[in-house]
Amino acid sequence: MLKKRVTASNDSYEISNLYTDYRMRTSLDWLELPDHVLSLIATKLVINIKDYIYFGSVCRAWRSVYTGYPHPLPPPQPPLLLLATELNQDDQTRSFYSLAEERVLNFRVPVPHDRHCRGSSHGWLVTVHNDWEITLFNPFLADNNEIQLPSATTFEPHGDALTFKGYMAFVGKVILSANPVSDPNYIAMAIYSDFSRVAFFKPGDTVWTSLDSDFTLISDIVYYKDQFYFVNSSGMVFACDLNHPHPRVSTVAPPLKSRGVMRYLVESSGELLQVCRHTKYENSYDDDDVDEYRRHFYINEGFDVFKLDLASFKWIKMETLHGRTLFLGDNSSYSLSASDFPECKPNSIYFTDDYYEGYFGTEQYGIGPHDIGVFDLEKRTVEPHYSTDMKMFIPAPVWIEPTL
Repeated sequence: MLKKRVTASNDSYEISNLYTDYRMRTSLDWLELPDHVLSLIATKLVINIKDYIYFGSVCRAWRSVYTGYPHPLPPPQPPLLLLATELNQDDQTRSFYSLAEERVLNFRVPVPHDRHCRGSSHGWLVTVHNDWEITLFNPFLADNNEIQLPSATTFEPHGDALTFKGYMAFVGKVILSANPVSDPNYIAMAIYSDFSRVAFFKPGDTVWTSLDSDFTLISDIVYYKDQFYFVNSSGMVFACDLNHPHPRVSTVAPPLKSRGVMRYLVESSGELLQVCRHTKYENSYDDDDVDEYRRHFYINEGFDVFKLDLASFKWIKMETLHGRTLFLGDNSSYSLSASDFPECKPNSIYFTDDYYEGYFGTEQYGIGPHDIGVFDLEKRTVEPHYSTDMKMFIPAPVWIEPTL
């Protein structure tokens, strides 16, 4: 009997401990976990940027963990498409579309629709507001995720360009030399005004500093080999070295004949590429037999890609991207190897509609940003990368590189 009593007593003790442990576990407030424990969980469970988004969406404390504690960052990821969907009818948020999952992520990005996105670099969006303020915003960071750049009113004036078409058209694109989180000495370079001039900003500046007015009609900028490279409407490329008290600009590539409406610069496998985008209007402006919608409707007709041969100072046309994938639009153009990311089509160009001159002022006819898709350079075909019945996207979608 004594043995049975002891056994019974031990069983009761163990059961009591199990019950107490159960009560402790079920009553645990996960929001109150110590930061170092949350950091350990994040390190073990988070393997890509989507996991960071979901992890951080639990609450502010969880979202701040990966900015306050050192831990391995996720490897480079394909860009997310930032756009407004049926989830963002409040006009105060936008959503991410994932190419890998082929769906909109359940995460609302606090970027109001009246903020015009004029660039994205290293995970930072560049937005221009109707008060002409220019802001950097990183949607992947919980704290210190906004940087105020000098107002668009501080660009060197050029005639009445400041008021032409308003704030949405005055700033064409802004790109960064580096991530401000990892490099406080980053530089921002902008295309601005109806003349498409170029200006730059360094931390501590209160105004934008313009390059010589001889450099106009600039189509795109890329940061390449520690310098800013920009291309004009004739395809001529210039390099701007800002590592000196005064900018040093040199010509690095001759003009390139093309019927393309837009030109882009992008680094791919260490080489500098110029990409020409062909846009076709479905009908002539002079055709009186079509309605305004069909008169203004345009569509991407394809791309031509050229590689710069620095030795011969010539552009060489490419028929393949050698397994690479390009992402073009209002973002800072960049490339990745499709073999590393099965969700990306090799030898293809993923594009968004940055043809502002084409859709400006045509919303009354039902025309807005709509020309998005993926172009296969070898097959010369276009197909959608985001399936939808929408005829236009307002505000315009933009690629953003997931970077903390």
